Amino acid sequence: MLHSLRSITFACIVMLAAMSASAHAEDDGWPTRQAEQQDGSAAQPGTRNWEVSVGGGALYGPAYEGSDRYKVAPIPDISVSYKEGLFFANIWDGIGSYPLMGEDYKVGASVGYAPGRQEDDDRDTLRGMGDIDGGATANLMGEYSFGQITASGKISTGTEDYGTTAKLELGTMFPVAERFTVMGSAGATWADEEHMETYFGVSSAQSARSGHRRHHADAGIKSVGFTVGVIYSVTDKWDVKLMVMGDQLLGDAADSPIVKSEFNPSVLLSVSYTFDFD
Repeated sequence: MLHSLRSITFACIVMLAAMSASAHAEDDGWPTRQAEQQDGSAAQPGTRNWEVSVGGGALYGPAYEGSDRYKVAPIPDISVSYKEGLFFANIWDGIGSYPLMGEDYKVGASVGYAPGRQEDDDRDTLRGMGDIDGGATANLMGEYSFGQITASGKISTGTEDYGTTAKLELGTMFPVAERFTVMGSAGATWADEEHMETYFGVSSAQSARSGHRRHHADAGIKSVGFTVGVIYSVTDKWDVKLMVMGDQLLGDAADSPIVKSEFNPSVLLSVSYTFDFD
């Protein structure tokens, strides 16, 4: 446990220093609807109680973490927020609440879902590795803003196979033209031994079935990554989002025999319609 806490602390220090120097950006990985309004000013917190965004798009990304094969998958872009997060539901963080909110911070929790991994995702590499079932996760989340920069953290605990992960990101989001908003993020993800063994380890039985060498993956910093994107407000209700993401696997995750590419980029394009009401 002490080693895990030291790893998380080290990741936080590195990310704070890096972001202070480079002024990278973040909106918890994915913007909800903070699109620029028609008058050119950034969207302000809603004056009505409920805000709902409905849409969809396509994600082009790796077949699994560490894969060198890519595929296109449809993805919904749906979110619901009540009183700026007192209640929220979206596909990224699940269903939850931020009961503690101030001018510069918010702290909350949610129940989400972690997708699994199937041998059919890449039968040449994953054959004999077995499937990883998806399952529910309990998430503790927080954000703190200072100026244009927002620091956010998320700790997720799932089934025994999923284990626990902790993610730290820093970033910002700002309008650059009448209808364009730019955002970006940089962050690091730590994972415990259960998570690392499930997704990157190769047991004796798996080695015998798949032909991969045995590999033990300890707890540690799993990856660092970034997100950059632009939101175009077609109208005050319709948005088009283009996001480019990249994750670099590190340590025992990168050394796994099932990892064919340590760096995994992905692209998301989506369209959404937002409305609010009391």
